[in-house]
Amino acid sequence: MKRKIKILASLLFLFGSLGLTAQSNNPTTMQKLINKTWVLSWDNEFNANYAYKQQYTSTQITESVITNFGTTSAVADFYLSNQIETTFNYSKVGNATDGQYIISLIPEMDGHSYFNVYEIIEITDTYLETKSLKSGQTFKFNIQ
Repeated sequence: MKRKIKILASLLFLFGSLGLTAQSNNPTTMQKLINKTWVLSWDNEFNANYAYKQQYTSTQITESVITNFGTTSAVADFYLSNQIETTFNYSKVGNATDGQYIISLIPEMDGHSYFNVYEIIEITDTYLETKSLKSGQTFKFNIQ
């Protein structure tokens, strides 16, 4: 009887361990985004002298434009959503780990605020493709 209990306990432990391993093999959208430097791939040679980079934390995006004249950066609050948003909801910042849309807001830059919605077309651990719902432009990023 004790032997059956030990075998059963061992099997339960094994299946539980496999379940945890399976979960870690499916990273969330947020896990794929954060702690990386995403570099925009330019579609034309004119922009080859510029670099556009994004870095995500769980609550903010730092966007940097690097040129021969220096670097300009802006910080935007953001959250992930499964629906298109028309206003920025601060209570959602940092609360979603998955979503099809990146909702961002730079509250004040040069006297203006910038609200953006980007649809995530594709995301892997090394590639990110988004589409601006404002301009319709597609952006393709690779990690640095």
